[in-house]
Amino acid sequence: MPTVKEVIEHLQQYRNLNEHLAAHIWSEEDVLERAKENKIKITRKQAQEIIERIDRNLDSTQGITWDTLDCYINEVNDE
Repeated sequence: MPTVKEVIEHLQQYRNLNEHLAAHIWSEEDVLERAKENKIKITRKQAQEIIERIDRNLDSTQGITWDTLDCYINEVNDE
């Protein structure tokens, strides 16, 4: 699971700063906020685990959506 620092280092390899990219970044904070919105209490460690699970199981044909976060939050909450 890459950290913000590692993503920045990766992006620094692009020499053409005007090159177009498509990216969507999800963070622990997104997971924590989504859980809070759904009145589910999770820890930061659980949010990190959720981000790692999402990354490991990523299906690029479906992408990552708020529904994806909800599914993993509920899964962790049920454990």
